[in-house]
Amino acid sequence: MKHIFVLLLMLSICCSSCKKDNFTTTPLASLKIVNTVTGGTPAKLRGVFSTTINNNSNSNFGRLTGTQDLYVYPVADSLRPYYNNNQTISLDAQESYTLFLGGTPVAVTSLFVHENWAQRDNNIRIRFLNFSPGSLAVKVNLATSVDVPEFSDVAFGQLTEFKAYTKAVANSSYQFQVRNATTNVLIASFTMSVENVAAFNNATLVFRGVISGSPAPGISNVIHN
Repeated sequence: MKHIFVLLLMLSICCSSCKKDNFTTTPLASLKIVNTVTGGTPAKLRGVFSTTINNNSNSNFGRLTGTQDLYVYPVADSLRPYYNNNQTISLDAQESYTLFLGGTPVAVTSLFVHENWAQRDNNIRIRFLNFSPGSLAVKVNLATSVDVPEFSDVAFGQLTEFKAYTKAVANSSYQFQVRNATTNVLIASFTMSVENVAAFNNATLVFRGVISGSPAPGISNVIHN
């Protein structure tokens, strides 16, 4: 009888150990925050203390779905946020969003975008955002075709549509030039490297800085995927 009891006990333990663990997954949304506040400082998203969003750079976050409190503040002054949505934005599961921050520390301009990525193919898609404070309209051309605008009359705060550029050409890179839309004077330039063209599918060129001022104009390359 004792042997039977021991056998039953061992069988019970084996059966318990064979039960599969049930894992519950939480659906998340993807959020990229771009900090191109001219003359700004590194920033943080409230509740995520381990990640710093450096100035003229960006960071990625996984966020819970539904209505979210998005509060982005400079690291030295959490009481004067760069962005506070006051829980007015709702995020959907498995969707991608980008929060662009520009302007100046005392007059931050924000742009929140629900992304819709095109199907991947043999192109990289690039768009342009004018976040240079006080900027007049600008145009963007390639260095190889100065008289052919890629993006025309882009006003401050305006985000263009994506435009496709082929990856098919060997060692392909693209040098973009930002010019005054009226006078054609060159303001800034940026080269999308061969490595970036080959490896990625969507990017935003953010024009920031002060034209004829400080900090000088420049372009931040924001890779999305």
